Amino acid sequence: MNKELYDAVEKLRFAEIDGYSGLPENLFLLISGLIPIPNVDLLITNDKNQILLTRRNDDFYQKSWHIPGGCMRFGEDFEYRIQQTALNEIGSKVLVDLQPIAVRSVFRGRNENQLHANERGHTIAILFSCEVLENYQINNKDKNQDDNGYCKWFDYLPDDFMEIQKVYLDVLKPWIYKEKI
Repeated sequence: MNKELYDAVEKLRFAEIDGYSGLPENLFLLISGLIPIPNVDLLITNDKNQILLTRRNDDFYQKSWHIPGGCMRFGEDFEYRIQQTALNEIGSKVLVDLQPIAVRSVFRGRNENQLHANERGHTIAILFSCEVLENYQINNKDKNQDDNGYCKWFDYLPDDFMEIQKVYLDVLKPWIYKEKI
């Protein structure tokens, strides 16, 4: 390791960074380009057996519908991260089975549209089965359907379901509509 890189790493090691509170975004992005990041994904259903998906429209992934998810932070257990992710993504806590229904190594690979092509390129995705609380109502506020974070119930996976989340297709069989009428 060259001296300049060594000195930068040592400064980070002795900086007062509190991993329990999350990392500054630029540090998180640096780390996410070097090692896989653990991620919880929430397969959220309702009493009509619909699946709740959210719109993704940002610099890291193509515009698509995806299963809500969030990155683990230092010191968190699954239940805490699941509930925080649910609050952030759908505005409500969820009922959850803490036994994962799938665990996948998801490697998106290089994204040449980003300044640093490997950021957010590899996750260890852990899928949990969740249900919304009784009387849950989607509140998209002033978002439209193309906005990042827009929530919508689906009977079947949409055509523009996020490509990298197709690693879950075996689990998502009940929502795969093979013949369009």
